[in-house]
Amino acid sequence: MNSPICSRAPLTLLVTLAVLVPATAEANREKVLYSFAGGRDGAFTQAGVIVDAHGNFYGTTQEGGSTGCGGGGCGTVFKLTPRGNETVLHVFTAGTDGAYPVLGLVADSAGNLYGTTLNGGGNCQCGTVFKVKPDGKESVLYDFAGGSDGAFPVAGLIADGAGNFYGTTGGGGIDCNGTGEGCGTVFRITPRGRENVLYAFKGGNDGIYPAAGLLPGSPGIFYGTTANGGTDCDGTGQGCGTIFELTVKGAETVLYAFKGGNHGAYPAAGVIEDGAGNFYGTTNNGGVDCDGSGAGCGAVFELAANGKETGLHVFMGGSDGAYPKDAPVMDSAGNLYGTTVEGGGANDGGVVFRVKPGGRETIIYSFSGGADGGGPFAGLIMDASGNLYGTTYVGGADGDGTVFKLMNPTR
Repeated sequence: MNSPICSRAPLTLLVTLAVLVPATAEANREKVLYSFAGGRDGAFTQAGVIVDAHGNFYGTTQEGGSTGCGGGGCGTVFKLTPRGNETVLHVFTAGTDGAYPVLGLVADSAGNLYGTTLNGGGNCQCGTVFKVKPDGKESVLYDFAGGSDGAFPVAGLIADGAGNFYGTTGGGGIDCNGTGEGCGTVFRITPRGRENVLYAFKGGNDGIYPAAGLLPGSPGIFYGTTANGGTDCDGTGQGCGTIFELTVKGAETVLYAFKGGNHGAYPAAGVIEDGAGNFYGTTNNGGVDCDGSGAGCGAVFELAANGKETGLHVFMGGSDGAYPKDAPVMDSAGNLYGTTVEGGGANDGGVVFRVKPGGRETIIYSFSGGADGGGPFAGLIMDASGNLYGTTYVGGADGDGTVFKLMNPTR
């Protein structure tokens, strides 16, 4: 077993956004369902929301709740009714219960919520898998030890029909690069909290640092991405990321290694799949060098069932958007909808975009960074009427982020 990692600072994915600039005429299509107020209420969500049969939303805030974690709070789990009434179900304390729930939740049929925290826990502060009951009672299903079992889960979970949960860790596993931190894992947690590492990434062509959750395929098959590893497309030696297939028995296959340029590089998000076996997703970099850094401002891609990858759209920065951090959602016509954390209006508040099957992109909303929100890290969910729902990291009435609804963008 590798030596446990003692600590890691929380993810720093902050965006510098100006505030208090009036929104455009698009504002009549966007409705802020809730503005986080910081403090006990929670603040700064990078996670999206899930919805139950009654229209209630559930999610996490990365900070707020308590005065722990350096004074900013260690994060919350919240419930939001269709009328916009918010209840904080659990406040993380940075103790054994975890700290910094960066990504979202999954629910079971009894209404219990499950998720991960980046830090906290009783071992090495290397993160947890937690359960929150409908009454708000929280319990830790698993406390990462930072060695071969994994460390620092930055993605959410998926569940199977037997009540097992599957996810990824950005650290732990095999020390493939000599840093001592490990190169990441894919794990399974049973309902009783027993953990099993299905795969530990080896680096190089195999991939390294999975930063996104998994997509279930046919029984016993999962798909995901690694943020690094694969092809050294830019001369940095890091590798520009991969798309992989993994069986429940631990057999891994790299389906695609990102090549940079218009093909994209450094995926921060997982993938979705259509009925024909084609995968779609976003990359944080690649494409056009819109900011002078040379890294590129991101792309939307398709990986066909035959293994051919196509860059459907590259982000240009400015009004076009820049830096997508999550996977898109697809409607019945094959249109993709997603967010970028920057770009849009003059304040770089981020956008909601649509990409048609042929690759044509349309910006359907630009955030001002003010009362309407700004910096949408998370992806979207879509209801039966085609309305989209999501979160912003900042903005809103108090600048601490929002939950929003975008009405009928598919029409």
